[in-house]
Amino acid sequence: MIPLNNQWEKVILCFQNNDYSIIIQMRMIKKIWLRFWVVFLIHLMIKSFDLSFPGGPFELNFRSLLFSLFFMTYGMFIWQTADYFNGFFQKLTQHVIRIRVKIAVLTFLHAILGFILSLSLNHFYRIGDIYLFEDVGHWEHNSFFNPELTIALTSIYLIILGFDGYFEMQQSFQNEVLKARELEKESILAQYKALKAQIEPHFLFNSLSVLSSLVYDDADLASGFIVKMSKTLRYIIEKNEFHLVKLSEELEFLDAYFFLIKTRFEEGVFLENRLQKPFVENTYIPPVTLQLLVENAVIHNKSNPENPLKITIDREEKFIVVKNNLNLRVKNEPSTQMGLKNISKRYELVSGQKVIILKTDSEFIVKIPSLNYSDYERFIV
Repeated sequence: MIPLNNQWEKVILCFQNNDYSIIIQMRMIKKIWLRFWVVFLIHLMIKSFDLSFPGGPFELNFRSLLFSLFFMTYGMFIWQTADYFNGFFQKLTQHVIRIRVKIAVLTFLHAILGFILSLSLNHFYRIGDIYLFEDVGHWEHNSFFNPELTIALTSIYLIILGFDGYFEMQQSFQNEVLKARELEKESILAQYKALKAQIEPHFLFNSLSVLSSLVYDDADLASGFIVKMSKTLRYIIEKNEFHLVKLSEELEFLDAYFFLIKTRFEEGVFLENRLQKPFVENTYIPPVTLQLLVENAVIHNKSNPENPLKITIDREEKFIVVKNNLNLRVKNEPSTQMGLKNISKRYELVSGQKVIILKTDSEFIVKIPSLNYSDYERFIV
């Protein structure tokens, strides 16, 4: 099986294993930490402009530490409150069709909410400063509304709300993309498995057709044929669990399969493999691809010693080329007609690449893309 090592794939694997709670918890922790640091930076900015802290934002005394604790706690409370009311405001404006109008209404509602929350923070700060530290002097020249602090906090509230809404929208979009990818993968997986399921009965049907013609002619040869057929069928069953196999494995299987063909047609059919070893060892293809192409050539062409069927397997740039001379049968043997269609569809699902099929007056040529390990690590079947 091709392993999974891409970060996006790990997230998708969590969805496949129904580990939604883990993903939600990770995002929640990340969101809380982000908000904590944003509130912390705002609190430092407020203290920097507050003349009652002559030592600056990092002044070390009880009043300064208590203010930091109060601002951080109340700031996080304000953010949670804004989240709650935002859901309420969204429901309130859900029937507003025009986007600009909806944004304007939401901004107005949040401006009112932000002003009230900022005013409450200013009020609690004022009360605490006066009653706990008897610091009346700093507040006697400031009105109850304290517009400098209140308006500044309201503006910061709206700016943060805008950025937070944007990132929430981006997160929602990523979730939708992730779900779409998962649905697409599941769809591809289902189609691919359906195509692979066609191969086993298809191979068995054609092999039994050959066997039926041997049983009465040569019992010993039929017995050897059955042994070879069982080995090739075992390969098909085992390797169909994989979406890609090494080309070297496929060629070994093809040798065993071609023995079955050679048993029946003897000097009427020949197979030549011209692929070089380095290429064979580093190339991957969907299982049973070459077998289907060889079988297709045998089914649709005459095979006799006078005019033998010659099949060659070669390489052409990024393609594996399977070629045979044409000597078409007048009446084809029964066939499910699924060989080339199956191969083309599997390549399309796995790689998005197309199989090239050419026919001349004398040859039939099929070019299949040569795939590699790294390109298809992401696809799990």
